[in-house]
Amino acid sequence: MYAIGISSGLKHGHHDGAAALMKDGQLIAAAEEERFTLAKHARAELPRGAIRYLLKQANIKIEDVSCICSPLKTYTNYDRRLRDYFEFQFGHSPKIELFDHHLCHAASTYYGSGFPEATVICFDFSGDSSSGVIYHVKGNDFKKISSFERENSLGLYYGMITQYLGYQMTNDEYKVMGLSSYGKPLYLDEFAKVLRPDGLGFRLAPELDKRRRDAEIYTSDFSTRQERIFTEHLEKLLGPRRLAGGPLDDRLRDIACSAQRQLEIVATHVVREAVKLTGCGDVCLAGGVALNCRMNMEIALESSVKRLYVPPVPNDAGVALGAAMLRSAEAGYSISTLDHAYWGPEYDPSYIKPILDRIGAKYETLDDPVERCLEDLLSEKTVGWFQGRMEFGPRALGNRSILADPRSAKVKDRINSTIKYREEFRPFCPSVLLDRQEKFFENTFEAPFMVVTFPVLPETAELVPGIVHVDNTARIQSVRSEHNPLYARLLEGFDRETSVPVLLNTSLNINEQPTVNAPLEAIHTYFCSGLDVLYLGPFRVTKPVAHG
Repeated sequence: MYAIGISSGLKHGHHDGAAALMKDGQLIAAAEEERFTLAKHARAELPRGAIRYLLKQANIKIEDVSCICSPLKTYTNYDRRLRDYFEFQFGHSPKIELFDHHLCHAASTYYGSGFPEATVICFDFSGDSSSGVIYHVKGNDFKKISSFERENSLGLYYGMITQYLGYQMTNDEYKVMGLSSYGKPLYLDEFAKVLRPDGLGFRLAPELDKRRRDAEIYTSDFSTRQERIFTEHLEKLLGPRRLAGGPLDDRLRDIACSAQRQLEIVATHVVREAVKLTGCGDVCLAGGVALNCRMNMEIALESSVKRLYVPPVPNDAGVALGAAMLRSAEAGYSISTLDHAYWGPEYDPSYIKPILDRIGAKYETLDDPVERCLEDLLSEKTVGWFQGRMEFGPRALGNRSILADPRSAKVKDRINSTIKYREEFRPFCPSVLLDRQEKFFENTFEAPFMVVTFPVLPETAELVPGIVHVDNTARIQSVRSEHNPLYARLLEGFDRETSVPVLLNTSLNINEQPTVNAPLEAIHTYFCSGLDVLYLGPFRVTKPVAHG
């Protein structure tokens, strides 16, 4: 049975469109629509490009697909709209199956974990009329413990703070998380009035929600991401907000720090209470808020948590995978675990070479790109690394990456300013060989998806300052050779030469653009940035040397 799960939809405000294909419970391919449209988050679009990729990857036709699975079960006539869409775009509509949004999130993380039993918690903005849920799951039995009201939302809370600090909600929350480490939690008393633990959940102050206060204007969704979502009460409590592009001062850094800390306090409380109720310390997280790696670190350190799993796509792209998993489980298939994220397109050298020739690129063909790349890294060059299948999820995990030697303290500023063109406070992440990570980071467990932050050991901060955040943490990617043999060989080679099994790894893109998918996009990024060299499969691309 072929089942395609999709996310996003034909409704304004939806984002992170994606599609995933499963055959008899085994994941075959998955990708986010933004990688095909080149519009970040692919807002209010059904994943046409991603679906076409799935069919091509599996060498099947739309008529071979048994069902299209999607969230938005509570939306009136959504199944009919999907049928019309598929008939119009693909000439045929498989059977449509709709599921609850947060059940899809829960399935994506639970089945992905491989845990036989788990406490599953989804923290989100909203979906299908709620903002999250708690499940106790055994086998295929999802027992709902509690849910969070749509207006009582951790995603809404963090979106308010993101806007207050002058950033774009549903896009820049990670900037607030990074900025928070530069401040002090001096506003915790104020934030205790904004958001507080409450029984098995939490309570967001209702007077702060502009959507609730002005219900005659905002019916079901915010019309645009630019509209203000918080009331004037937030400024009365915290002081004047920052306008976009305005200066950052200590007050704003302290507010970011306090907001982040209050999120951690509340989320950890919910996890603790949920585990107490279910009696199961294996915890799975999903929902867009589960991309907050700092929060995930605090949850992992919670004494009641035995094991923590966060998938590579906890955001709304992940509901595509969860929907396909749910339908496959209903059909009686055993669902494969998700222990790597390499489910997107890959490009053969025979496809890449004509593109390089057509644009007149300067390149050489290598028998082994690893050895030559090591020379570049050891020469402190910044490297674009485009290999194998594209990652599913927002993190680059060694196939669509920018790589650098992490031993330089200056490399962070260089990449932020001349390659990524982004804020100077933004940190970079380390890829590290799994069997060596405990020598560099504290309280570690296998974390292959860069979704959990870990404290760094004192000697690590001195040895690899390029990947250590100002708060002495790092969001690591644990690398196994069986999941990515080429990238593991690169890390092993760097370890052999330097005794450091760590590389700085960030996504191969420019600020506000999606991570690249195809070779031409990688070439465009290379020539529009300060990257020193680009590896496209076996091809090493360099820039012409200026004369005169």
